[in-house]
Amino acid sequence: MGCCFSVIDDDGYEHDDAVSGSVNEVPRVTGVHQFTIRQYSGVKGKGVGNSVLSRNFTVAGREWFVRFYPDGYNSDTSDHVAFFLQSLYRPSCGSVYHVEFSFALLGGGGGGGGAVLHDVRIDRPCRFDNRNNSWGIRKYIAREQLEGAALGAIHDDALTVRCTMHVIQRRRGAGRPVVTGAGGPVRVPVPPSCHARNAMEFLLSGDAPFDLEIHVGDATFGAHRLALAGQSLYFRKLLYGQVGNEASSPAIRLREMSPEAFGAVLHYVYHDSLPPEATKGRNAAAMAREVFEAADMYAMERLKLMCASNLCRFIGDDTASGIMELAKAHSCDPLKKACENYMKRRRIPFNPDS
Repeated sequence: MGCCFSVIDDDGYEHDDAVSGSVNEVPRVTGVHQFTIRQYSGVKGKGVGNSVLSRNFTVAGREWFVRFYPDGYNSDTSDHVAFFLQSLYRPSCGSVYHVEFSFALLGGGGGGGGAVLHDVRIDRPCRFDNRNNSWGIRKYIAREQLEGAALGAIHDDALTVRCTMHVIQRRRGAGRPVVTGAGGPVRVPVPPSCHARNAMEFLLSGDAPFDLEIHVGDATFGAHRLALAGQSLYFRKLLYGQVGNEASSPAIRLREMSPEAFGAVLHYVYHDSLPPEATKGRNAAAMAREVFEAADMYAMERLKLMCASNLCRFIGDDTASGIMELAKAHSCDPLKKACENYMKRRRIPFNPDS
C-alpha cells in the first residue's frame, strides 16, 4: 500500500516521514497521505475559499496533494470545513484516472496515531482527467462539531487527517478489457455492487405496492414487510416469527414513539440515512434522543450509532449528565465515552463506574 506521511511542524513547514509506493499493479493502486495541521487557531480565519495545502505525494506515478478549507469551500458551505484531493498536473489528453478516496480525522492530536473520529468516503469513483483534476467534500464536517470537545479532534491546537485513495488508471475506450501484457491475463473492470441501491430504488418507485400498514398515534404509514425486516431484527421476528398475529396481519400498531420519530426510522429503512428534519431545527435534540431509543428497541445498530453521533452535537454543561445516562441505559459505549471526555475537560464531576 502506498504511504506518505507528512506533518506541519510548529514553524509551519512540512516534512515527509515516509515515501509513497505501491504493491498493487495497474489498474488499481492504493495510497495513504497523512498530515497534521498545527496552530489550527491561526490557520482558521483565512477566509472562505482559501485553503491550506499538504505536501505533494506520489500515488500511481502521479503527484497529488490535499486542500483543507478551514473557513469553508464557498459562502454556501461556510459553516463546514472542506477537504479536496487534487492532482498536481492535469492528466494528459486521453488519460483518465478514476479515484475512490476518503478523509478520516484521527485522534491523538499531532501524533496522528489515534482512532478514527470522523470518516467520510466518496461513494463512487471520481474522474480525474485533463478537464477536472480536483474533487472533494464541501461539507466534510460542521466547524462547530470539529472544534467541539465531544469529538476530541483538536489537541494542542492541532488536528490530523488521513487521506486514503484507490486509483484506477484508464485510457479512453476503457470499456474494453485491460490487457496486462502480451499473452497475459485480460482484466475487465467490475464496478462496485449496486444491489442494495437498485432494490431500494425499485421499492420507492411505487411499482411494488405496500403490503403493511403501521399505525403510530393518529398517523398511518405504508411500508414493505421485507424492507422493515431486512433493516431490523425486531421487525424480522415480529413480521416473520412463528408466534403472534402480526406475522400475518396487514397492519400493526406501535405505541412506543411519536409519528415524527417513526417517520425518521422509516426514512432510514429506505434511504440508509436520517431525514433533514431529524438533524436540524429547534426539535433536533429531542428527535435525536427519541430515534436513538427507537433504534435500540428495534435492534437497528447503525441507526443507533448515527443518532449517537448526532447527540454528540448537543453535549454541554447542562446536558452531558443526561445524555450519558441515556447512553448507559441503551448500552452505547461511544456516546458514553464522548460525554465522559467532555465532562473531564470541563471538570464536571461524574462517576465513571456507574
